Amino acid sequence: MDEQESREPSAWRSRVAAAAAVATLVVGGAGAAAWASQPASAEHGPAHSRTASDTATVQRLADIEDIRQLKARYFRSIDSKQWSKLATLFTAHPTIDVGAKYSSGRELAEQTAALLGDAPSAHQAFLPEIKVNGNRASAIWAMEDYVSFPPGSTYKNGFHGYGEYHDTYKRINGHWYIDSTVLSRFRVDTVPNWTPSSAPKK
Repeated sequence: MDEQESREPSAWRSRVAAAAAVATLVVGGAGAAAWASQPASAEHGPAHSRTASDTATVQRLADIEDIRQLKARYFRSIDSKQWSKLATLFTAHPTIDVGAKYSSGRELAEQTAALLGDAPSAHQAFLPEIKVNGNRASAIWAMEDYVSFPPGSTYKNGFHGYGEYHDTYKRINGHWYIDSTVLSRFRVDTVPNWTPSSAPKK
């Protein structure tokens, strides 16, 4: 057997191993498990071990995406004034400290609604560092917000803030909820408050 022939089985096994990993991630389920069980070099370990590892990776990535979506709904609910939806994003007894402390999602929603009224706000979170451990998870989010207050507010100016959120999450009945959220602002710049005459026409 020449050198080229001796290399072909090894190359074939490597291609099968790579394809199995891709199939498990993309297809999932029994079909992927069957594909992943095809022969490969012993150095990669038993097929069932690879399949279990791939399944755990897929689940972790799915959990991370669910948490990203949850945080997005949190900000969208505030900026679009959907207060009832905001209240449902939390566990029954969360820790909430966002400059003021609240004991429930409902209290946060009611107090924020009273504070902002119809005045526009814009919140963004990015660069998440999310860690999942079973039915619990934690995250650190970089954040930026632009908040203005309605006419007659006790706050004479709005603000443009920068900082980060430290959150924890809990999975209940297959769904993720915010269990705690603590906001630290690193910088706050004063901006003019909103007035109805400056609101964009619809």
